[in-house]
Amino acid sequence: MTTTPNELAEELDVSAKTIRRFLREEFADHVHGTRWELDDDQATVIRARFSD
Repeated sequence: MTTTPNELAEELDVSAKTIRRFLREEFADHVHGTRWELDDDQATVIRARFSD
């Protein structure tokens, strides 16, 4: 299953811009200008980072 930064932003009550900034730092191999489609492992990393 894939998840988008916008979906995670809504789930975690964090701005999508903040999540994308973190993604660019954490997953630097992402091709600039392409859509973020996060796998379960990537989504878990983001949830762990931004969960209260």
